[in-house]
Amino acid sequence: MNNVFASVLALLYPQRCLGCKALIESEESFCLACRKFILPIESPLCPRCGTPFATAAGQDHLCGRCQSRPPAFRQARSWALYHSGETPLHPLSEAIQNFKYHRNLSVGKTLADLGVVHFPLASQAYDLIVPVPLHSDRLRWRGFNQALILARAIGCAQRVKVDPFLLERTRPTVPQTQLSASERRANVRSAFAVVALERLEEKRVLLVDDVYTSGATVEECAKILSRGGAEVVDVFTLARAVNS
Repeated sequence: MNNVFASVLALLYPQRCLGCKALIESEESFCLACRKFILPIESPLCPRCGTPFATAAGQDHLCGRCQSRPPAFRQARSWALYHSGETPLHPLSEAIQNFKYHRNLSVGKTLADLGVVHFPLASQAYDLIVPVPLHSDRLRWRGFNQALILARAIGCAQRVKVDPFLLERTRPTVPQTQLSASERRANVRSAFAVVALERLEEKRVLLVDDVYTSGATVEECAKILSRGGAEVVDVFTLARAVNS
């Protein structure tokens, strides 16, 4: 009966590529053509911020930025890389934008599943998973927090508690998309606060967001969590964007 039901669903709602919308097999997320553009992040990379290096040879080592200005988090990792500003959009960027801005929760569920499958910090022991929060105005417009959907999927798979109310965004900020790195840092400065310090004290925290671009948002969140008493703050994002 389950097989019949699955067949009917596949007929009525065929699986489409998250990037180009082509018809694909039900167990796939991207078509073969789009998968060629999905670049999993691998060594060599910066062990602190997770920035991959252009050369395929060599060992992991700190990047210049982390040497000169170490971030508040211990380590940041992402599943895959894409170049922002591409026309047409990179398949992974297309999927994330469809999820966030077109409020496509079915795409979000698939992306969350990919985050679980490709989660690179499974060997770490965390006490809490905290999603990067949205301001209440943005949350009302969107109807959901994309970081929370990713966080809940990872929390379920890793059996770690997700606390979506520990960290709050205290003021609205303009979208980071069109801002420079310095403008991004200024935009999110003092935009977050810990709601309940007693829930954070000496906790090992995994901070989750959808995309790491300049790192300004997760750095600011990690700084606030560390000041609030977290023992360790690590970061996981589904994707890492770099300028084309």
